[in-house]
Amino acid sequence: MSNSKKRKLTLARSFAFFLLFTLLLSSGVALGLFVYYVKDTPPFDPQKLKPSETSIVYDAKGNVIAELHGGQNRIPVALEEIPEHLKQAFIAIEDQYFYKHKGINLRSLIGALWTDLISREYRRGASTITQQLVKNAFLTHEKTLKRKAQEAWLAIQIERHYTKDQILEFYLNQIYFGHSAYGVEAAAQTYFGKSVKDLSLAESAMLAGITKGPSIYSPYINFEKAKERQAVVLNEMVEMGFITKEEAEKAKKEEIKLIGLENAKADYKAPYFTDFVVTQLAEEFQRELGLTEAEAYEKIYNGGLKIYTTVDLEIQEAAEKALANPKNYPYTKNDKNGIPQPQAAAVVIDPHTGHIKALVGGREHYKRLGLNRASQSFRQPGSAFKPIVVYTAAIDTGYTAATVVDDSPVTYGSWSPQNYTRDFKGLTTIRKAIADSVNVVAVKVLENIGVDRGIEYAQKLGIKNLVLEGRKNDRQLSIALGGLTKGVSPLELAAAYGTLANQGIYVEPVAILKVVDKNGRTLLEHNSNRWTAVSPQVAFIMTDMMRSVITEGTAKRLADLPFPVAGKTGTTSDNKDVWFVGYTPHLVAAVWMGHDEPTPMKGVAGGYQPALIWKQIMIAAHKNLPRTDFPKPPGIVGPIAVCQDSGKIPTELCNKDPRGSRVRWEYFIKGTEPTEFCDVHVEKLIDISTGLLATPYCPPDLAQPKVFLNRPPYKASPSGKIPLDAKYQPPTEYCNLHSEGLPNGGNLQEEVLLPIDPSNQNGNSNNQGNNNNENQNKNNGTHMNNQKPSQNQNQPQNQGDLQEIEQRQDNDQVNTNNNNKSEKLKSLNDFNQLIKKVIKMGSR
Repeated sequence: MSNSKKRKLTLARSFAFFLLFTLLLSSGVALGLFVYYVKDTPPFDPQKLKPSETSIVYDAKGNVIAELHGGQNRIPVALEEIPEHLKQAFIAIEDQYFYKHKGINLRSLIGALWTDLISREYRRGASTITQQLVKNAFLTHEKTLKRKAQEAWLAIQIERHYTKDQILEFYLNQIYFGHSAYGVEAAAQTYFGKSVKDLSLAESAMLAGITKGPSIYSPYINFEKAKERQAVVLNEMVEMGFITKEEAEKAKKEEIKLIGLENAKADYKAPYFTDFVVTQLAEEFQRELGLTEAEAYEKIYNGGLKIYTTVDLEIQEAAEKALANPKNYPYTKNDKNGIPQPQAAAVVIDPHTGHIKALVGGREHYKRLGLNRASQSFRQPGSAFKPIVVYTAAIDTGYTAATVVDDSPVTYGSWSPQNYTRDFKGLTTIRKAIADSVNVVAVKVLENIGVDRGIEYAQKLGIKNLVLEGRKNDRQLSIALGGLTKGVSPLELAAAYGTLANQGIYVEPVAILKVVDKNGRTLLEHNSNRWTAVSPQVAFIMTDMMRSVITEGTAKRLADLPFPVAGKTGTTSDNKDVWFVGYTPHLVAAVWMGHDEPTPMKGVAGGYQPALIWKQIMIAAHKNLPRTDFPKPPGIVGPIAVCQDSGKIPTELCNKDPRGSRVRWEYFIKGTEPTEFCDVHVEKLIDISTGLLATPYCPPDLAQPKVFLNRPPYKASPSGKIPLDAKYQPPTEYCNLHSEGLPNGGNLQEEVLLPIDPSNQNGNSNNQGNNNNENQNKNNGTHMNNQKPSQNQNQPQNQGDLQEIEQRQDNDQVNTNNNNKSEKLKSLNDFNQLIKKVIKMGSR
């Protein structure tokens, strides 16, 4: 043998030895690395391969209302019930060598590793069906060599313990198909509305294609992508010899009929409430236990938990029935998604404990964990926000139910608030403003107390979503009318009203009382957060005023209820949202109605549809509750008689108002009750033939005293509207029909006022003068010009049916040419005596 051939042979042997050494070394390294990775592999637990443990949800009485299966919707099914073509579809697209390998496919694994090394990233999967089962049952979905090593090790363990058919059955009952559907039975019902055993070849191929990526290949999300993936599955089935090419082409052309997500209804009672519980519990697990969102939901659906809740199933079902009744809506029309509009939501809470007794987020439950309008929809509250942001703060800062504010035209910059009646009532008490939902009064009161103070009280009452910074925020007077940047949810607003129902103590709403794991260990237990928002006295006055909404105001449709009710209607100016929020001594409830996409509605009002739904729910809720009244705390005085036009102690004139008696009875927080007598009602001598102020020359039988309203000045609106009570003001001109020879041609400058002295019970005159106009417009305990109440303690001491007439005429202006008449006016005293005689003759 030549030296060159020997050298070549030696080189070849050396290279072969080097390759063998390298292979053995790398194998040793790989083996060592494999052993290192699998040493902390989760223990092989066959129980994890079975359908996950069900979590149970209980109502307030301990009854089961929901069984939360893994992923919320998992229905285990035996392998023999699964069509052969569905099994074949999964084997063809997921693991063609399923029945040949021992858990891992080395050929595919090496190919995947080579691809990943070349691309320097994880690009190609090589998991067998067994490995996918391991990943779902024991491991996370992270893409690391450690996880792949553990996956392979556990896959081998599974293959040693179970047959291929058992492994396939586990797999087909565990795999995720999107839209909360786990396993082939739940998937068949979610997508096609039928059992898995009834699936066609085309439907089976589509299901098999979805699992690669439900967010991409779900036919509900992208039907074209789903069809493309279906074709890939069918072609692979042809390659495997499972079906013929003709069968595949026929399946590709078959029309796929999806049932629609709106028909994939939850299989549990109180679905909206249960959905709320699930989302709240997931948030708490993340916050309290440090879980990720995925881990939180996995624990809820697969953890075998016992979840104890606050729901009262009877109230919940009554609320669901009321919201589902089409007769409770002004009309019904489906939107582009097939959802009937307008929609509605209702919440019922025990204000003393914060326990949510019912929560319904729509007319029907269309989708698991879908839109829950009761807790997730933030809408404009309209006038239902007035007690929260305006009047509670006002009462706590000195206003009373009898405080009077002038409902008259007002403009702030370019904004002129309007009432829904498109008029202005004039002098209006706070009680009346709440009962009739008077917008102008609410805005004026908020301006007086300050927007920031109103916001402070709204936050005390539990409103958490106010926008206080930025170019568009809620620090505007329009917040008085419920004009919010974000809005409020029915749950949030119900809890705010619950504060007033609970004597000023806010109690945070709670749906979950306790959560116990499968081993009996308590994971969470709730005690509602609570704080004192306002005093019991403020809460009582607010409650008493809001009872007028039902007895005489915008919600009179509820006046026939057999239990006391306080509440407030809310209708936005464009009729996009309508509300009624009300409470009894036992429960508080909020009802909202509107389109999901805010749209003006016709024929709606807060005191109509929402109030009637509220009535239907609360009648059922109070069926077994005792009849009781709202408690009156100490520190409340009254009822005390007040004049509705002044807010002060009434006089005889308040009963002689041309509209009828203006006296009503009010409760007050001790120290805020009125101490002065009404000075708004005045009496003047009128010539009934002219309707003008009488003079000494009017015939006695024509000169009669009449009561008028001495209201403050006002400005007409740009359209010329004035307060409706302006017509009750006294005339400003004197009678000239009987004024021959009067000074100044009969145009007297002085007023003839005849106010009653309320302290005189014997009918004696005390010769006290009447206040001039400037003094009459001062706010002595009356908010006529949007001022705070005065605490002036001075009261009239003497009484009389008539005070002497105050003469403010300048005698120097008397026309000396009328000698015969001027003899009668030699002095102011002579003139006063003459007027007294006229009055005396007229009274006869």
